[in-house]
Amino acid sequence: MADQVVLPEGQDSFKLNEVCKLANVQPYMLRFWGTEFEQLEAAKSGTGQRLYSRDQVELILEIRRLLFDEGLTIAGARKRIGSLHGTARPAPEPVTEAAPAEPDEAAGPPAEEPEPQPAPVLRRAAVVDKPAADDAQPLLTTLRNVRTEVAKIVAELKRP
Repeated sequence: MADQVVLPEGQDSFKLNEVCKLANVQPYMLRFWGTEFEQLEAAKSGTGQRLYSRDQVELILEIRRLLFDEGLTIAGARKRIGSLHGTARPAPEPVTEAAPAEPDEAAGPPAEEPEPQPAPVLRRAAVVDKPAADDAQPLLTTLRNVRTEVAKIVAELKRP
């Protein structure tokens, strides 16, 4: 984001829609980012509205810059945010099967063993923590320009 966003003075909490306007993102993105960045877990008002603290809004703006301007993936942004704030989210633990229990001798002869199933294949998303290649920057700039033009056209169509 080339423009520096200035948060309103004296405001300590921000509603979801306010943050969306400040960061120029859709509400579903903020809700998704809340699942990917533990620091973004929003508080809820008495009516169930998501409320973000000033620090969280600043973090959202940084995440947006990393994802949109630098072209990092969620994993890359999470790693960068973790290194900046000293709170990297640990990698998910691999799923392992529990060891089979010893057969109970008092229960009688063991039942016929079921046919062994193949172990589940664990898949992890590729972790990319490097900025986009130099040749991708012109494409990102073009996409930003197209997005701006589309937003202008939509705004004109909404006018009475």
